[in-house]
Amino acid sequence: MGPDTFIYKLFLLLHLGAAVIGFGSTFVFPVLGSKAKALGPTAPKEAYAISHAAHEAGKILATPFIYATGAIGLVLVATSDSVWKFNQLWIEIAVVLFVAAACLAGFLHNPNLKAMDGLSEKLASGQITPNPAGGPPMEVGELAERGQKAGAFGGMLHVLWFLMMIDMVWKPGAFG
Repeated sequence: MGPDTFIYKLFLLLHLGAAVIGFGSTFVFPVLGSKAKALGPTAPKEAYAISHAAHEAGKILATPFIYATGAIGLVLVATSDSVWKFNQLWIEIAVVLFVAAACLAGFLHNPNLKAMDGLSEKLASGQITPNPAGGPPMEVGELAERGQKAGAFGGMLHVLWFLMMIDMVWKPGAFG
C-alpha cells in the first residue's frame, strides 16, 4: 500500500482525528473539575453535576478515541509498505509510552475518577458520614485526597502524551 495511497491517508486522517478528540478532551476535564471543586460545599449538587458530566464525557470522548488512536497507529505501520517498521526505535518508544499511559489510566486514574464521582454523588444527595472528630464529613476529606491523586495522575498522563508527540515528530531511529 504505502504512504501515498488513499487507504494509508484515510487511516492517517482517522489517527489524527482520534488523537485530537481523545487527547484534546483530556485537557478540558481538569478545568471542569476545578470549577466543580470551586463550588464545593456551598453547592454540592451543582458541583456534582459538573464533575459527573465531565466523568461521563470522558467515557465517550477520551477513552475510546485514545484507544482508537493507538490501534490506528498500528494499522498505519502495517499499511506503510515498510516505510515504517515495528522494530524502528520511534515505533517501539510510541508503543511503550502508549501502554504505560493506558495502564496508568486504566488501573489508577479512571478508578480514582470513578470513586470521586461516587463521593461527589453522596455529598450531593446528602448521604454523608459524620466525622467522629467533628468537622466536615469523611467524604469531603477523601474527595480532596482523591482530587490530589487525580491531578497527579492526569499530569503524568499529559507528560506521557507530550513525550509521544515528541516521539512522533522527531521519530528517533526512523531514518538512521
